[in-house]
Amino acid sequence: MKFKTLWNKPYLLIVANLFCNHQCTYCIQRKSSLDVRLNPHKIDVLAVLRFLESNRIDRSVKLMGGEATLHPDFETLVEGLLGLYKKLVITTNLNGKWYRDFDKALTKMKSWGPKMHWNTTYHPAWMEADLYIERIRRMRDAGLHVGQVATTDTADLKPQTAVMLDNAAIGWKLQTFTGRSPDGRLVPQTWSDVNLKYPQLYSPKKYIENYQDYVHECEDANYADNFYREEWVNCTSAKFLIGPDNNVYPCHRHLYVGDTHYACGSIHDTEMREFKFRWNNILKKWSLPCNTKCNPCDFKSVIIKPTGRINQIALSNRHGRKAS
Repeated sequence: MKFKTLWNKPYLLIVANLFCNHQCTYCIQRKSSLDVRLNPHKIDVLAVLRFLESNRIDRSVKLMGGEATLHPDFETLVEGLLGLYKKLVITTNLNGKWYRDFDKALTKMKSWGPKMHWNTTYHPAWMEADLYIERIRRMRDAGLHVGQVATTDTADLKPQTAVMLDNAAIGWKLQTFTGRSPDGRLVPQTWSDVNLKYPQLYSPKKYIENYQDYVHECEDANYADNFYREEWVNCTSAKFLIGPDNNVYPCHRHLYVGDTHYACGSIHDTEMREFKFRWNNILKKWSLPCNTKCNPCDFKSVIIKPTGRINQIALSNRHGRKAS
């Protein structure tokens, strides 16, 4: 079985830290490493800059958390990445201590210039809509590149708040919720799973067409009872994810649950000599055997090929370790 991949388009992402100033019940990272909001790991800024200076991987880099602005060396990290890449995209909730003096934060944002792109997410339970709207407008007025202005469609979003955001003319979009419904189903699976309170904000073309494959292949990070497949597969992932534990991962599923069994290596290994899995720098992808399901956010970026079961001896010979 094959799924489409973005050929030769790697996705380089740095997850600076997993702690966050919000505690959203629907967060895809919610149960990662016990509780990500208490996860003390944070990226080693000097180490990641040294690693990326030697291994560019992609022409642009994404930065997120948790909430990345909470990293104690956030500004140093941003300025170092801007020195290496022609574009840096950060995903942020526009909330938290870095934004408390917004005039000061805005001055710093402007100093980083057009190479810095801002993807923002609004969380209704943790921020007033009028404050979010004001900050988006001020950023745009300052000439900043503000791309994503979005909210995940969950029960936290009230109809009156959606109307306010939609009428604010800030380019606000409603994002599809991928995860578990209250009755435990992985959604969305059918059009009836779409929140029809806001039909003007949805397009059926945005949805995964083959819902049976989606349910069979995916498991969201909040549920650990069905992470494993019945068969081993060869996974081809174009994601190069650097986690706050300073390990490199091929997908969000393994990064969010702290599954170092599938960590490819460490950024402290600048030459990637001791990496368990090899990054193909020509094809811009990993290729590795895997027996776990994907996170929804990984679904479109992998090729799944059933390979039958891989016995422990074969896997040990291939990678120098035992299969679990």
